This record gives sequence, structure tokens and C-alpha cells, in this order.
Amino acid sequence: MPDFDHREVTTHYDQLLAPLYAWMLGDLGDARRTAKLELERLGVTRCSSPKRALDLGAGLGLHAVPLAELGYEVTAIDTSPELLAELRQARPDVNTLTGDLTLAPQLTRGPFDVIVCLGDTLTHLESRAAVQAAIGGARQLLAPGGLLLLTWRDYSQARSGASRFFLVRGDAQRILTCCLGYEAERVEVTDIVHERRGDGWQMHASAYHKLRLSLPEVEAMLSAAGLSLAQSEHASGWLRLSAADTRAADTRAADTPATNTLA
Repeated sequence: MPDFDHREVTTHYDQLLAPLYAWMLGDLGDARRTAKLELERLGVTRCSSPKRALDLGAGLGLHAVPLAELGYEVTAIDTSPELLAELRQARPDVNTLTGDLTLAPQLTRGPFDVIVCLGDTLTHLESRAAVQAAIGGARQLLAPGGLLLLTWRDYSQARSGASRFFLVRGDAQRILTCCLGYEAERVEVTDIVHERRGDGWQMHASAYHKLRLSLPEVEAMLSAAGLSLAQSEHASGWLRLSAADTRAADTRAADTPATNTLA
């Protein structure tokens, strides 16, 4: 599997977003309860027997923590050590791995009953080839009958003029504003942070790109990876898919690489 260059996104998170992520979410308990409802809507329910879940692009554990609360043995992969440290603090029982989600089969071994790549993680990948690689890697790690859950923001309709700017969150000490610049296949995201310092304000800004992914093209990637679409939804500016691995159990050994680095 190719090693994609994700330095633009990694640098953006390391230098700007990672230290602010928990603050961006507001009430973290409420955010995790909402994430748990999203998991349930996509078909993930409480475990009646031991099961494993893999969170790709887990960040600080917005979905990994609810998965653990539902009884799953959770492995979380992210490129940000800072965000994974916050996840370990919240749930020490979650196995965290620092690395590129497109290389998941090299970082851990399946099978996993549920694999999630939620939030807007897919659009952070460098290219459509990287998205296909991530889906292919997830398919390798899925248990027979396992579920792959994907969500991402819908950037299909380009904003123009002043509508390209919006407030992410603000309080008395900090304001985060975002500006979107639309290109043919990607959108340039500029995050602008104003923080109060004494009697004045300091500004920090950083830009990175996200992919403009449509439902049909990701559905085609799932099909090419040998996954069967189970659910598809477009609502409130978000795209959501769930897909199942329908392979028979006796084909599992032939499809799973034997040379993974275990975690």
C-alpha cells in the first residue's frame, strides 16, 4: 500500500487545531452523547459478547469513548500524539496508535467487528487514491459480517462571497473563525484563531485542504473494495455511509496479510 504525504494536515493540527480541539467541541460530554447516538443510528449497538472496534482518525476519542462505553475493545489510530494523549486520559483501556490511517493494516491486526472513520476525517486525506487505500485497508481488517462506518461533510455546493466565512466557536478569551476557498476537487480551509492576551488580541492562522467527496464516488470505492452498502444518508450538511463485509468466514485467512506489525 502506498505511503501518502499527509504533512499539510498533520502540520495544521500540530501547530493550530490539536490544542484547541476539546475547546472547539464545547461540552465534551454532550458531544460524546451525540456521537453515541450517531453510532446507534448507523447500526452500532451495545455488545452482548466481546467485540473489537477500530477508530480511524480517532482524535481525542469523540467516537472511541462511546464505543468503549458500548462494550467494545477499542483501538484508535490518529496522527496527533496530543489528541491521542487526551483520549488515553479519558479512557486508559483504549489502545492508541500514532500513525496514518491509510496504513492501518501495518499498525494493527484484525479482525474488527466495527471500523469507523467519522467526523470529517475522510476529507482530510490527501487524494482520492488515499481514500481508496483507507477503505481497502479497512476491508482487510474487518471481520466477516463486520461494519465499516463513514461520515464526512458535504462540500459539493461551493460557498461564495461572505458565506465562505463562519464562526466555529467563540468565548471571552478565544474566537475561531473559518474561511473556505473552493477548488475543482478540494476546498482550502483557513482557520483563524484570535486569543486574548492581556488587554489585546493575538491572531494565529493556518490553512490546509480537504477533499470534495460525493456519495456516489465513495459508494463506488466501497464496492471496488468488496464491501456491500448497508446504509446511505445525506442530512444537515453531512454524508453518512455504512457498509458490510459479506465474505464467508473461510475466506478470511486468505485475505488477511500475515506480515502485519501488531499492536
